[in-house]
Amino acid sequence: MRSEYVFAASKEINNRFLLCRVTSVSARRLHLDSTQPSETINKSLKLIASQELVSHSGAVNCDTQPGATAKQNGDPSVIPALSPFQEP
Repeated sequence: MRSEYVFAASKEINNRFLLCRVTSVSARRLHLDSTQPSETINKSLKLIASQELVSHSGAVNCDTQPGATAKQNGDPSVIPALSPFQEP
């Protein structure tokens, strides 16, 4: 249920307007044409709730170990961190 994902994500981001903005920016960045937008939004909320969206190095860590920085993983497929106020 999406309400469970929203509740879990709201524990990490208390401001509901900021949570909405961060979720929409991350959903737009993560969306693939082959998936439903609702699935992408759910994925964004799960990532926000699990705090895996942004690593300590300030970059989005797509497919590495949770909590590890891009430098520790040696992964070149890291994209810059999302700012909730920056347009894609």
